[in-house]
Amino acid sequence: MIVTLALRVLQLLFGAVVLALSIVLIKGYGPAMAGATLGKAPEEPLMDYGAFCGAAGILIAAIGIAATFFEKLQGIVMLALDGLASFFLFAGAVAYAAKVGAGSCTDETYKGYLVKHFDLFRPSIYKEYHTTDVDKRAGLIEDDIHGRCREFQANTAFIWFMFACFVGTFALGFLAKSGRRGGAMV
Repeated sequence: MIVTLALRVLQLLFGAVVLALSIVLIKGYGPAMAGATLGKAPEEPLMDYGAFCGAAGILIAAIGIAATFFEKLQGIVMLALDGLASFFLFAGAVAYAAKVGAGSCTDETYKGYLVKHFDLFRPSIYKEYHTTDVDKRAGLIEDDIHGRCREFQANTAFIWFMFACFVGTFALGFLAKSGRRGGAMV
């Protein structure tokens, strides 16, 4: 019960981090021109799915914490919710990992990490930086790209962490359910 509760608290924390990072990525992209595809975030569905994973993780973790104290919520309901969460988080983690990849957010060489993933990390062309100095604006855009790169990488990692926690609670729930029946399920 203590291990399950600890995993539920971690799920709640990781879910909050994933939701917050996803919202920062969505909001930090900048404004899109209504009806135009040029101003839209190139990976908006990926960022939206990250927000869904964070919110769903928080909700299921909260239900799981309540189930720890109310025995009627335990059992097949939590097993199903943990399995469902694990499935959706695995899909999100793989999608983020496939799109973001691995690399240094400061690698600006000709065929470097930032160049390969520029469309993913770039801010909107309509984003305001409140300066008329071209060099200062270029520096702010570069800082924005580096920051968005780090945020995407952190979001990828935290979705994987949350997935691992949900797999853990799923396994513990499965073992507890099979233990009550007098033997392992095959």
